[in-house]
Amino acid sequence: MTAAQPAGGWRARNVAVGNYFFRHRNAIFPTLFALTALLARPRIIGTPALDAVLAGAGVVVALAGQAARLLTIGYEYIERGGKEGKVYASHLVHGGVYALTRNPMYLGNGLIAVGLTMVAGAPVVYAVVLPFFLLVYQALIAAEEAYLRQRFGAEYERYCAQVNQLWPALHRARSVLGGLSYDWRVAVRKELSTLAGLLVGLIWLPVLRACWFLGWSGVTGHLIWAAGWTIAVLALYGWLVYLKKTRQLFYAVETEGA
Repeated sequence: MTAAQPAGGWRARNVAVGNYFFRHRNAIFPTLFALTALLARPRIIGTPALDAVLAGAGVVVALAGQAARLLTIGYEYIERGGKEGKVYASHLVHGGVYALTRNPMYLGNGLIAVGLTMVAGAPVVYAVVLPFFLLVYQALIAAEEAYLRQRFGAEYERYCAQVNQLWPALHRARSVLGGLSYDWRVAVRKELSTLAGLLVGLIWLPVLRACWFLGWSGVTGHLIWAAGWTIAVLALYGWLVYLKKTRQLFYAVETEGA
């Protein structure tokens, strides 16, 4: 039994599943999103007008999820990548957005998954893919919390007693975040790839939907529009990555004597 695998039947299996997906999430999640976007046939939900409203709401939900991730990272960054493919924390993070919810990054991920599902509008995504993602996210949370409980003991138990597992205590946001400084450099630096991937996904999902209904010959204008915006996003992304690697942007200027 490892530190992140407590004894106890279903809970132990759930933690084991979470540990597995923690190791492989960077490859599995984007691949599954891409495959479902390409292969899942969309349907008009209700009327075309209602369907368009739901798709637009999906864009808002997905962007809200990305905003939650940016907000979280800018106030207090954690070792979200773990260590050697395993859950890891050098210290217990409980400031910033983590004082409002114990899992703000997974909350953001869940909102992104729900938003993209609404934009895709495919029954199989609603019925199979979205539940799969939500089950995986709860397993990831179980694995991380099992590790934190073992590593930090009573300190973590006190934290759990004070802060909700997922739903943020929004009524406390002003008092918790009001006196803190937000580091946009860290937020954008750490989220460049996720943000670029989300924007490209939101560009292409409507085009793929239109292709299912109209065929490739009926979406020529959409393809040109999507290709142009994709090139613009990727060009901006490449430029920002270059500035990041050469430390010309996203890093605080060190003043003499500081």
